[in-house]
Amino acid sequence: MELQNIGSRNNNDAFYRYKMPKLATKIHGRGNGIKTSIVNMVEVAKALSRSPAHVTRFFGCELGAQSSFNDKTNTFIVNGAHETPKLCDLLDRFIEKYVQCYKCGNPETDILLDKMISLKCAACGHLSDVDLLNSNKVMKKFYSQSGSVGCSKKDKRAAKVILKNQSRKNENLEEDDGDDDHIERHADAAPEAAHQRMKEQLTGAATSMTLP
Repeated sequence: MELQNIGSRNNNDAFYRYKMPKLATKIHGRGNGIKTSIVNMVEVAKALSRSPAHVTRFFGCELGAQSSFNDKTNTFIVNGAHETPKLCDLLDRFIEKYVQCYKCGNPETDILLDKMISLKCAACGHLSDVDLLNSNKVMKKFYSQSGSVGCSKKDKRAAKVILKNQSRKNENLEEDDGDDDHIERHADAAPEAAHQRMKEQLTGAATSMTLP
């Protein structure tokens, strides 16, 4: 499987460690029934830590075409004939909008879903608010949890899957920190500990001032 750097801005960085498979597509059918299948959508979406349905829906929105996906058969379709370079450009636009941190550009982000869409960066901690004002109405519908824009049950289930995966990832990171670190963090956060540290610092400062 041929890999490439995530994000076009990193294409020339030979040492960039964030990789994804190159998008593979296939056009089939003819006439009004012609369709474009994204052959390796699951692998690409996995590398981006995003839902395959999300990427497929984005393609459909940007192209003004109907899109469909079936997680059981791993089929992801956009109606019409769309060449691979065009879809690669759209994928890069998707990465810039829904994957890379708006501050540092790192693709290790988690999507936080509420009335707004935000990207939480694991590298710099920045919280990027995705601009929905310029987004397609269908994408707003896909991400809405409030139901105020008529979010379908299928879309809500897709959103829950994303959140569930993020929750598991966060739990694994916390377990890796170790029990000792966990205890230390809580001890440091306690008011008594903070007060004691302040007292010790003041006492040390006073002592240094009285010494010849």
